[in-house]
Amino acid sequence: MPPDGADGLRRIGMVAIPTWPEPDLRLVEDDRAPAPILEDDALPAGWGGWLADEAMARGCPRDYVAAGLIATASALVGNARHVAPTATWTEPPHLWMALIGSPSRGKSPALRPIVETVRTIEREVAKKGIAPPDRPPDADALPVPSMPRLMAMDATTEELQHLLAGQTRGLLYVRDELAGWLGNHDRYGGHGADRAFYIEAWNGGADVADRVKHRNMPVRIERASLAILGGMQPDRLREVLAGSDDGLMARIICVWPEPAPIGPLLAEDGQAVVRGHRLLSAARRLYGLAMDDDPAGEPAPRNLGLDPAGLALFDEFRREAMERARSSRGLAAGWHGKNPGRGLRLALVYELLAWVGADGAEPRTVTADAMARAAGYLDYAAAMLERVTAGLAIGRAEADAAAIARHILATGTDSLNERVLYQRPAWAWLRGRERRIEALRVLADAGWIRAAAPGGPGRPRGDWEVSPRLWKLDR
Repeated sequence: MPPDGADGLRRIGMVAIPTWPEPDLRLVEDDRAPAPILEDDALPAGWGGWLADEAMARGCPRDYVAAGLIATASALVGNARHVAPTATWTEPPHLWMALIGSPSRGKSPALRPIVETVRTIEREVAKKGIAPPDRPPDADALPVPSMPRLMAMDATTEELQHLLAGQTRGLLYVRDELAGWLGNHDRYGGHGADRAFYIEAWNGGADVADRVKHRNMPVRIERASLAILGGMQPDRLREVLAGSDDGLMARIICVWPEPAPIGPLLAEDGQAVVRGHRLLSAARRLYGLAMDDDPAGEPAPRNLGLDPAGLALFDEFRREAMERARSSRGLAAGWHGKNPGRGLRLALVYELLAWVGADGAEPRTVTADAMARAAGYLDYAAAMLERVTAGLAIGRAEADAAAIARHILATGTDSLNERVLYQRPAWAWLRGRERRIEALRVLADAGWIRAAAPGGPGRPRGDWEVSPRLWKLDR
């Protein structure tokens, strides 16, 4: 008779009981590339220290705070300023940012000062009784909002279209969970119209929403300047990236830094008020930028060109971006293909952030320094893209099994019940029997779980034992 374990069995007297195999930890090993470092020279001039201090006070990565600042600044500038590298090419400033991270990684604290600042400006404008600047001539056909809107949160596509029609400057759209925004597209019909609207809104041009009506008339948007900012959990990110490849995700910069160290609680932060005043002052100046008039006397953006050194630097950056796009496939190809325009937008925002952060006259061109910093940020963002997409090669069953495995490790449980699992918040994706069976099979094959012995007659309860060997491994 072979000794215990030699044939995969443990013997008690004459009874042979299966032993647990060595659990395969590759299921939860993080093989993503390490997060790139966000250097000061990839940030708007004069803001590196502010971002570091604010991140430390909030207990979150500086990457998150920087993404929030950049996206919000792009919305506050809106249609007041565009960037024009040539006589035939102009770009609006608005940018889309996604903060990737598990719960309690600091996404919400990072966005809190941004949200509070924009709300403060909205209240100030409303208190003065001033309408949002530079309304379009047909805005009187729409209901006047009770309060000027610089920001929308968790709004439907139809609500955003109404808001944009009445806000010539543009809008900041903030979502706690961007996966929910992507998942709700065309929820009430539309046959792809929602996604098509956002893809077109990225370009910042005119839009007529025929299926969105006011007084039986289509809603017309003169210039759709919509900046988007929000968070996303890693488990939801893969589902989003595995969805329709229509170019929507290629327009988003994903930021997924390493977690911030858990530091001591600061009972008093003497510089918090100073940082808050600086952010509010900068936001007021950006929002205070006036629009020009077109030949017909209607509000229009003022175009800023690039200075000679900035133009030469941009042309080099543009060539490299297009070469990377042509040598890539899928999402990466689309993402790099958007970088020439995205680089111009980022450089414009950096130029104006440097201006509002210091004294001096309003800039009339985008400088080489702003262009170099913007290119540096997009190099950082490209490395983030590689980190984000590293796990796309695995199948859905493996990804689902990994999510359950991480739950096992986080809770230290010695058993699982299928019903209890899919009734957990945000775990409804396990309700589908076929998908659930595939994930549990992967876990069982990896030596993490095995079906529990039936406790009696009747329908199986979906109980699984968890391998005790997990708690004896040096992880």
